[in-house]
Amino acid sequence: MKVTYRPATADDSRFIASMIDISSDGIATLEWQETCDKQAGKTALDVGSEWYARDEGDYSYRNCLIAETDHPIGMILSFPITQDNFSEDGKPPPYEADDIYAPYKYLEALNSWYICGVAVLPEFRKQGVGEQLIKLSIEEGKRQGFSNVSLIAVYDKKGLISYYESLGFKVTRKAPIVEHPGIRVKGAVVLMETCPQDADSHD
Repeated sequence: MKVTYRPATADDSRFIASMIDISSDGIATLEWQETCDKQAGKTALDVGSEWYARDEGDYSYRNCLIAETDHPIGMILSFPITQDNFSEDGKPPPYEADDIYAPYKYLEALNSWYICGVAVLPEFRKQGVGEQLIKLSIEEGKRQGFSNVSLIAVYDKKGLISYYESLGFKVTRKAPIVEHPGIRVKGAVVLMETCPQDADSHD
């Protein structure tokens, strides 16, 4: 299987949104649902596709890399977290029952290259595609001057945690997931970083 890697285009926006839904375990879809509830005739995926078709902002196709054979099979979304987009209202637990985004704000790592989402279609997993996407993202972060790379992972997905650890990431902070019917996981999420001593935090 020959896989090529390329920058995403606006035409990839629906594929990107579908992959973000997978990687975020439903969190992104809840955000999109809030918008489509106000726009009759649109689905959450329609809204997500519109987000990623934009030229500007963190959630844009411009911040995505696509893996493909004769069609897209995986993608990664990554961008820097600086003072410009850092969640100043992030705080440690406990959280209110309706504050579903609080853990993710708390786990942001200031001054890091943030891997916001990475996903590969099920039939193409365990073939090195995700690892190559992550490596290419890390290289881009270094080119942009970031020595620390961060991501957020579900703590109970032990195989995934071990996988990220094998790529040089370390667990540096933990927060409970605020349970919601639209969130497909429970337990806790963790911040993982490659060079945590170089990053500021909410602590």
